[in-house]
Amino acid sequence: MTANTFDAALFRGKVALVTGAASGIGAAIAKAFADLGSHVVMQDIDTGRLYGRAVELSRDEQRITAISGDLSVPGTAETVFDKALAAQGRVDFLINNAGRSWGVATDEITAERTSELMELNFNSVLWLSKRFIVHARERGEGGSIIQVSSTAGITGFQRRAVYCATKFGVIGLTKVLALDHARENIRVNAILPHVVETDMFRTVATPQDAATWRAGIPMGRFAQVEDVANLAIFLCSPAASYLTGGLYPVDGGAMAGSFGGE
Repeated sequence: MTANTFDAALFRGKVALVTGAASGIGAAIAKAFADLGSHVVMQDIDTGRLYGRAVELSRDEQRITAISGDLSVPGTAETVFDKALAAQGRVDFLINNAGRSWGVATDEITAERTSELMELNFNSVLWLSKRFIVHARERGEGGSIIQVSSTAGITGFQRRAVYCATKFGVIGLTKVLALDHARENIRVNAILPHVVETDMFRTVATPQDAATWRAGIPMGRFAQVEDVANLAIFLCSPAASYLTGGLYPVDGGAMAGSFGGE
């Protein structure tokens, strides 16, 4: 799908750093960049799947780097960026995709799990973005950051208080970084997936859950990982050179308003 839409040499000679790249949305984004000629740095906590994906994407003319690490541990974000630079020499695109969600009743929220989610979903995004911006300034060639937030960053979901808080935070971070660095040609945008048909979703959602979610989506289907990847590619491309600070739901119309079915 991606190769049929974009020029296959679109990102030749560029480097994309994609977090959470071993599976799901992150794996699709990494593949999309590789398909369009980019060198790719892939990060994930799942070492086995990560290195397997890296081997799948390897091509003679491209450099694919795999970096394992747990971004919920303070300091890992900075280490990942340093390793990416050491391996590739530059980073043109940063895709902050790694994240996690869990549901919990208010009276069962704990400090430990909250800190872990904040570190992964927000703090790692902040520190990787900071490092990328410093690097882009030094190179003087600009660059693009894509924050993979969620529709939970613009509306509430039951039992997702902490998760929504982290994703709302990423939205605020996106807008401020876009304002602060627009004149340095560093663009910052956020993609907001809704329900994406990943292996994880298929594992945790019962058929009844899936039917309920699908009924609320005007287009009547869940997003595929390629739907998210294609948007990331567009937002990093020259075609989006005037876009920064934007929020782009990938939701089949779900955020457009109340939907009453057919």
